[in-house]
Amino acid sequence: MSFLLQCLTRPLAALPLRVHYSLSRGLAFLAEKVFRYRVGVVEDNLSHSFPGKSEAELKEIKHRFYRHFGEVVAETIWFGGCRGPKRLRKQRLVEIANVEVLNGLYDKAPGVMVLMSHAGNWELIGGIASYNYSDKPSCFTEQNFCVVYLRQSDPGMNEFLHGNRTAPLLDPEGYPGYLESREVVRYVFEHRDEKKIYNFITDQHPYFKAKDFLTVNFMHRECESMKGAAELARKFGMAVCYMSMPQESRGHYL
Repeated sequence: MSFLLQCLTRPLAALPLRVHYSLSRGLAFLAEKVFRYRVGVVEDNLSHSFPGKSEAELKEIKHRFYRHFGEVVAETIWFGGCRGPKRLRKQRLVEIANVEVLNGLYDKAPGVMVLMSHAGNWELIGGIASYNYSDKPSCFTEQNFCVVYLRQSDPGMNEFLHGNRTAPLLDPEGYPGYLESREVVRYVFEHRDEKKIYNFITDQHPYFKAKDFLTVNFMHRECESMKGAAELARKFGMAVCYMSMPQESRGHYL
């Protein structure tokens, strides 16, 4: 399956990003209007999250969601066409806004825990070593930055996503920081004497039917939330920060 996906997406990935954005509108229309991909779930979530919104306002938010969904897919495919960081840096798709804050945390602590959610385009995190455009050096490097992911049930899809997410790295084959969630605790213990930066996406349901989790009220609903990243940070005295990824404009996350 991985080979088939690569054959389908690689020609598309070579196209300029502006072409991908044009195609993304068609994808958004198909997802929302034709295939109605999770439309019921989206409508139910929006009605609970924004009880004060009118039907027309909720419809507009839903439409914007699917438009963003199409752009996320388009950006992700384009991202997989990078071979090294040059193309990614030239596009300036993502930019770190306050690298001095991150550098300060990195200098003062034995490690840094970077928490984030599925906002912006989380599939672009693999290029973080290339996202500093200021004259100040960045603490993010391919050697010290680790991304935690959940293995896909389909091996082919898992292999495809691995290749896509590490495409802009100088040495994607030798990159040690792509950590499956089941392996991360052992990895942190084994590398506790090295200064590392760990990236966790924490807005998912707890993995593996975990018994130790937080129950929070999120958008007017009770949710179970993971706390493994916080526990690791506390155990090893890491600095903790939250990385947001707002879309300043189409084609630029800041």
